[in-house]
Amino acid sequence: MDSNELRERLDPKHLNAEEIKEEVAEKAEMLQQKESPAKEDTDPKAQREYSFDFGWKDAKGKIWRGRFTNTVPDLRTRQLIGALRSQLGNNLPIDSLDLLTQEMNLVMAHLSFSLTARPKWADDLSALFDFRLVQAIYEEVAAHEATFLGPEPATEDGRTQS
Repeated sequence: MDSNELRERLDPKHLNAEEIKEEVAEKAEMLQQKESPAKEDTDPKAQREYSFDFGWKDAKGKIWRGRFTNTVPDLRTRQLIGALRSQLGNNLPIDSLDLLTQEMNLVMAHLSFSLTARPKWADDLSALFDFRLVQAIYEEVAAHEATFLGPEPATEDGRTQS
């Protein structure tokens, strides 16, 4: 076999971009149409305000139930959440607080502003005794807000911003 014959056999014709350019463009357009911008219409968590039925059983067997409504806070409200979080920590540097206290302050401050409706037993979350109960409520709120806000945008190198 001579070099021309070998070159012809090894030529990757199936990878010729010009020939498949239209086909790729059509497939990309079809995929964009398939992606549902209707997610906001079908997924209640994609809305800014989300109501959910909550149920949780504590270690003593008591069942905590109720309907909550969470509203995703805007930037101004997030600033207020940060200020309350700092006040809950007695305005000390966050590093000077133990991890559990940091977590409690974050959760309590956030829920104080984002829960716009709650059952009577949850009027004052800081009066409860089991932080796991409050964490369970917060997990539902965080899942809603993550869905509403969408995935974190990627940087130019493909990593997500933090």
